[in-house]
Amino acid sequence: MHDTPSPESPTESPTESPNRSRDAELIEAGYELGWAGARYAEHTALRHGDLHMTFAKVDAAANRLANALRGIGLATNDRVAVLLGNSAHSIITQLGIAKAGLTLVSLNARHSALEQCQIIEDCGPRVVIAGPGFEDSIGEAIAPLAAPPEVLGIGWRGSELGSYESLTERATDSPPRVLVDPERDIIRLFYTSGTTGTPKGIVYTHAQYYARLRNFFSALEYALGTEHSMVHVGPLTHAAGNYVIPYLMRGACSIILEHFDPDELLDTIEREHANHLLLVPTMITRLLEHIRLGAHDLSSISRINYGTAPIPVKTLGHALDVFGPVFRQHYGLSECPQPVTILYPHEHRVEEAASTDSPLASCGRPVVHLDVRIVADQGPTRQADTVGEIVIKARGAAATDIWGRPDLRDQTIRDGWLHTGDLGRFDGRGYLHIVGRNKDMIITGGFNVYAREVEEALQHHPAVLEAAVFGLPDSEWGESICAYVACKSGQSVSPAALVDHCRAQIASYKKPRHLVVLDQLPKNVNGKLDKNAMREHFVRAHGEDPASLRNSVLARY
Repeated sequence: MHDTPSPESPTESPTESPNRSRDAELIEAGYELGWAGARYAEHTALRHGDLHMTFAKVDAAANRLANALRGIGLATNDRVAVLLGNSAHSIITQLGIAKAGLTLVSLNARHSALEQCQIIEDCGPRVVIAGPGFEDSIGEAIAPLAAPPEVLGIGWRGSELGSYESLTERATDSPPRVLVDPERDIIRLFYTSGTTGTPKGIVYTHAQYYARLRNFFSALEYALGTEHSMVHVGPLTHAAGNYVIPYLMRGACSIILEHFDPDELLDTIEREHANHLLLVPTMITRLLEHIRLGAHDLSSISRINYGTAPIPVKTLGHALDVFGPVFRQHYGLSECPQPVTILYPHEHRVEEAASTDSPLASCGRPVVHLDVRIVADQGPTRQADTVGEIVIKARGAAATDIWGRPDLRDQTIRDGWLHTGDLGRFDGRGYLHIVGRNKDMIITGGFNVYAREVEEALQHHPAVLEAAVFGLPDSEWGESICAYVACKSGQSVSPAALVDHCRAQIASYKKPRHLVVLDQLPKNVNGKLDKNAMREHFVRAHGEDPASLRNSVLARY
C-alpha cells in the first residue's frame, strides 16, 4: 500500500467493479447519497456542537475521503473499519466509504480491545479509521495481529498513512464515480454477536442495503423533510446509525450528541427545536427522572422512536403524560430490514395496559413488505397465541450471508426464512408479543449481551470453577446481568474483584450488575447448570426487580 498513487485519483472515467457478473447492470456506488447532497445542497445536514455542515459540504467531505481511499490503492469490496465516537466523522466516513465502493465495518467504541481485535481479524480490513482518543485502544486491538491494517487517525498520525486530515486534504472533492455490481458487491458488514457471543459479520450488498432503506421509508408514517431534525444520542455505530442515512436522504438534519446526558438532551431539544428522537427504554426512564414540568419547552418533539428492549407499561404511561402521543416502537435485527414491526403512536393506549393482549405489551404489527411468522410444531404460522421462534422473509432486503461462516448462514437462513432466535406469539389482533429468546441473550440498556461471553470472561479468573449468567427483569435497564459463580476448592474471590476482572475482558456494559458466589452451583438431573433454580434463588432473596437493590451481599456495580 505504501507505493500506491496519490489520493487525488482520476475521475474522468468510472472505476468498474472487478466482481462484476456477466449480465450485471452496474450502478454508481453511493449514488443516492450524492443525489441528496445535490438536492438539499444549502440546507443543514448535521450539527455537532458548534460545527454546522450543509449537505453540499458533507457531500464534498465524503467525496474527498472516497477519492483518498481509492487513491492509496483500495479496491471495491476492500474493508475499511471505523472506530469513532459520535461526531460529524461518524456520518462522513459512512458516506465516503460507500461512495468509494468499499465495505464499511463499524467497530463499537465500547468494546474491549480483545473484542475489536476479533472483528478486525475476522474481516481483514485494509485500513482502520480511528477517532481522537482511540490511539491506545486501536493500538492494543491490532497488536496481536500478524498482518495489522494501516491506521488513519483523525487528529493524530496513525501508521505510515499519516492523519485523516493530511490524506483527505490532498484529494479532490469531485464525485468518485465508482461502479459496483449491486447484487454482488458489499457495502457493509454489520457485526453482531452469534449464539456463542463470537462476533459475526452480517453481509449487505448494495442492492440489499438500498432495499432496506426502501423498507424504512415504506413504513414511515410521519412527515420527514428539510424542516425536520433528529437528535442522535445513542452510538451511531449501533441502532442510532440506522436513522442517519434515511434522514439525510429526505433532507432532514442530524443533531449529534456525543453521549446520552438527560440535561444536555433537554437543553438541545429546546435550543434546536428538535422534532425527533431515537431512544432505548433506559434513556426514556432517565429522561423522565430529569424533566421538571415547565422547565423546558419540549413542544417541538413530534416523534420518539424507541426499541431494542421492553419498556414497563408504567414508565410508558408516564412518558405519554409528559410528551403526548408521539411514541413509536419498533422491533428489528441486524440481519433484516428495519423495522420488522411497528407499534404506531395511535396504538399506544394506556387504558388497555392491564390486558395481557394490550398493544402496549407487544412490539406492534409487521410492516407491509415483510412476512413474519411463528415456527411451532406445525411449521410457520400466524395462528393466534401459538408460541414459537419468530422467522422473517424480507424479499430481497434481508441479508443472505454471514462473513466467512457458511455454517452459521445455513443455520440462520433456511428456505428463505431468517430464523431470529427470538420466541414470540401473535395475539388475536395481529400484534407480535416477544416472550423470550432461545438464544441465551440479555438486552440491557439497549445492548445485546450473550450469557456465554460473560461466563467465559468469569471463567478466565484463576479462582473460578464455573459460572452461570442470565438476565433479570429490571425497571431501569430492561434487563440486568446476574452471575452465579462457584470457586475452585480452597480458593475465594470477592464479587468486586470478579467485576473488575470482567471489565478487562469485555465491554463495561457486559459486566454483571449482580454477582453471587456460592460453594457450588445448582444443577439439574442431567448434571447441567440449572439457571432457573439460580433465578428463583435470587428472586426469593431479593425480589422481582433488581433495580431496587442498592447495598446487598451481592453489591451493585
